[in-house]
Amino acid sequence: MNPIQIQALVDSAAKNASFAAGQARMTAAAVEELQKNQRQLLDTLGKLSAMRSGGSHQIQHIESVPGRRVPYDCLVAVPIAANLNAETQQSVVINQDGPFVAVARQAWFVSQLAYQYTNPANGNVTQFQGRSFGRIRPIHSAWDLYDGVPRSEVIQAVPSPGNGAPHIISPSNASSFRSMQPDFMIELRNEGFAYPRSNIYVPSAGWTKQINSPYALGALDFFERGETLTFKIAPLHPNNPSYGNVSGFTGAGNNWPFLASQYDAVEGITDPVLEDVTTDPITRLPQGVLYIGLHGYKIIQPPGAGPY
Repeated sequence: MNPIQIQALVDSAAKNASFAAGQARMTAAAVEELQKNQRQLLDTLGKLSAMRSGGSHQIQHIESVPGRRVPYDCLVAVPIAANLNAETQQSVVINQDGPFVAVARQAWFVSQLAYQYTNPANGNVTQFQGRSFGRIRPIHSAWDLYDGVPRSEVIQAVPSPGNGAPHIISPSNASSFRSMQPDFMIELRNEGFAYPRSNIYVPSAGWTKQINSPYALGALDFFERGETLTFKIAPLHPNNPSYGNVSGFTGAGNNWPFLASQYDAVEGITDPVLEDVTTDPITRLPQGVLYIGLHGYKIIQPPGAGPY
């Protein structure tokens, strides 16, 4: 084989090697492009899944949210004025320490019942606290086990505050467990959050179990930092309400008990005989505070920990 033929073989081998290298580069580029497309597809699927679940495509489970879990109660105090019959509401904002995860709802009603006595002779006013003042009461009447129990006879007992006069417990004022046990329709709204919720009023008997036990939620409820929770409270009746009687139809001077106050033996409101008094000396002030909210845990995170 002469030199010219040898050079031709070398040139052909070099050309084949260059072609093979080019093919290899094209194959590597194709593989890289396929891998890139696969990553984009997985990211798109994650975003679609997040849109359906209302969360980040990077965090799909509460357990994956970074931070320290700390037991937490998210509560508001809603003043319930005497004789309130209109809706009231109170809001709370999830602070920036981290998201809040609710596991149960809970509520208590703290009585602040008081009453005042106006002396018919000189007009002096003295205020007293009722027996339930400061006591925690159930938030629904399903536990009024003794409410409306009829009495066969009038009972005399020691009055409070006492002045030596008999304290008469009569059918008009002896409704045990009626004292400061309210009933409400309650709605919880997450203001500014687009994910659909029931947004309906639930009777207070469905807000707690038994008397005051927490009511477990159907699923963990996740609230991000900065979200506003609004509790809307609609009373079904005034606190410690008065109720009708026919005393005014029995003749002049028979204004006992007066319809507005309806002296309450359970609360210790005196029940005197008032044949010669035409103006009720007792004013009942059945106000209280409803503490309501969610029990769960806070995921404490340092500043700059991300969207969660």
